[in-house]
Amino acid sequence: MTPKEEKQIAEWNNTLSQDIDIRLMLTADRRSGDFDRFGEMLCRIAPKVRIIRERDESERLPLIQIAQAIQYQAIPEGTELEPFLDALDTLDNKSVRLSAQIQERIREISVPADFRLYVSPQCPFCPRVTRQMISLVSASDLVRLTVTDGLFFPESAESDHIQSVPSLLLDPYFRWTGEIQPEEILEVLSHRDPADLSAAAMERMILEGNAFRLSELMLEKEMIFTAFPDLLVHELFSVRLGAMAAMEDIAEHNISLASTVAEPLLERFDRQNDQVRGDIIHILGEAGNSAIIPRLKEISKMQSDPEIHEAAAEAIEKIMQREKC
Repeated sequence: MTPKEEKQIAEWNNTLSQDIDIRLMLTADRRSGDFDRFGEMLCRIAPKVRIIRERDESERLPLIQIAQAIQYQAIPEGTELEPFLDALDTLDNKSVRLSAQIQERIREISVPADFRLYVSPQCPFCPRVTRQMISLVSASDLVRLTVTDGLFFPESAESDHIQSVPSLLLDPYFRWTGEIQPEEILEVLSHRDPADLSAAAMERMILEGNAFRLSELMLEKEMIFTAFPDLLVHELFSVRLGAMAAMEDIAEHNISLASTVAEPLLERFDRQNDQVRGDIIHILGEAGNSAIIPRLKEISKMQSDPEIHEAAAEAIEKIMQREKC
């Protein structure tokens, strides 16, 4: 960090009306050390900032978490320092100025959106786009933003086929490069199909207590969203539990729709551990029809875990009782 950047941070710290908290998510990734050092330097220069460190021994990428809405998979420096401080300002209850027209369009957003913005500290055009996205995120509870330094995390940039910055991604279908107009983004958000929700967006809905809103969206569209079965086999039990609650809600209101989840779950069954297999069988019992009974019998026969046997028998009984009715 340069002396100029340190001065910029110190002056910004003096504008804060209260102490603020940010989280450092440190993992087994070797670049976590860079995030840790940045956190130490930031709270030394800006004593009103408190760093909360959370450690995860997985190989996930480290990041800076600002409230619930903004993540930085980047070390904010160079041209990206000032937008980062703008993002921290949202924790100090500083209002973001938006035109009445933009605010009206933001109110039309009804489907959660998780954006990823690729930047670099040397990019002259990136700060403006970052500020625009921070303003949008600050004005809507449904929008999330991850800012990623494509040079610092080249594997992410390569995976997303990033050729230049700034590049903004939403779902598999939307991509903006270079100068970005907020109106264009809002146009996409206001007409977005809930069926295109990513697994990450649905996971966030569940973890924020909106599992039944997710089931409502699928009932309204009369389809199980493509990425939803992945949540029913998610490694985190809290995510699976919420997804199962949503699935049970769908089954209660539209059993024919619910039954369409059976085949995707059966395709995933053999790749799961016994705990997840038990959860799959539970959902098959709640949502399946008689067509899957032979497969449940086969599962019961092939599995050595007695709990799987019992779960399969219970699922078959539920299906038979339901279809008799």
